[in-house]
Amino acid sequence: MMEKLVLATRGSKLALAQAEQVKALIEDKGVKCEILIVKTKGDKDRNRPIQEIGGDGLFVREIEKALLDNRADIAVHSAKDLPYELAEGLSIGGIPKAAACADCLISLKCDAEESTERQASPKVIGTGSPRRICEYSAIDGNVQFKGLRGNIGTRLDKLSSGEYDAIILARAGLDRLNIDLSRYDVYEFTSEEMIPAACQGIIAIECRSCDREIAELLTNISDPDAKRRFDIERSVFCRLKADCKSALGVHAKIDGDKVTLMALKDDRKVCIEGNFEDRQELSQIALAILTEEI
Repeated sequence: MMEKLVLATRGSKLALAQAEQVKALIEDKGVKCEILIVKTKGDKDRNRPIQEIGGDGLFVREIEKALLDNRADIAVHSAKDLPYELAEGLSIGGIPKAAACADCLISLKCDAEESTERQASPKVIGTGSPRRICEYSAIDGNVQFKGLRGNIGTRLDKLSSGEYDAIILARAGLDRLNIDLSRYDVYEFTSEEMIPAACQGIIAIECRSCDREIAELLTNISDPDAKRRFDIERSVFCRLKADCKSALGVHAKIDGDKVTLMALKDDRKVCIEGNFEDRQELSQIALAILTEEI
């Protein structure tokens, strides 16, 4: 029986909160867990837009290296950050219960006069995501977009300083950090209004493929519903292989045996329904539409 595992993660507050969640699940199974913080390429350059930094797995590759070098036994990632292909010899062993998948539009609360003034001029929306820009442009054409990077606290501080009229953030991060939003107006988009990033709100636990005992432990702390969503969304995401400049969203609503699969790639959008057992066929149809094969 394993006595202790070393868990590799990024060092942001959100990454550490997710790591602590996984640590608690593992220790509940009787195995001690120690956290190792790894600085990734995406963490080292916090000024340039993600699209300019480029590269595959900006927030993942250095953490994978810790697994391959045996400095860590498992790695905890935001599943939406996973590259199309994991490093050779590694696999996703666990998917804990997911948080909310939605995006939120957040603005400072204001009085009636301030609200009228804001409506009279184009709003400045903080986001650098091509997906969010594409989706929100369809909702409100009277806006300007301005890049936004940094952790959640930094982004909210930039909003409070007046640099933006509103910013778009994932609900999952706000909930996992228990952020006090009493100062803000928060609008939560439906998945029909703004299709989330593939696997948004899901935590993925990576391990070496040869570590069968660890893989079995991770299976035992996984959530079946989150795992089903992860598998469908990641399948579509990986097969699209769009670059970081593309607007790309994938979300699967699963209700018992029914699946509603929604996906976005640049100017093409698809929503199809079917049975869970036919998920591969649904994915094929969605991919064909998004890649203009049909």
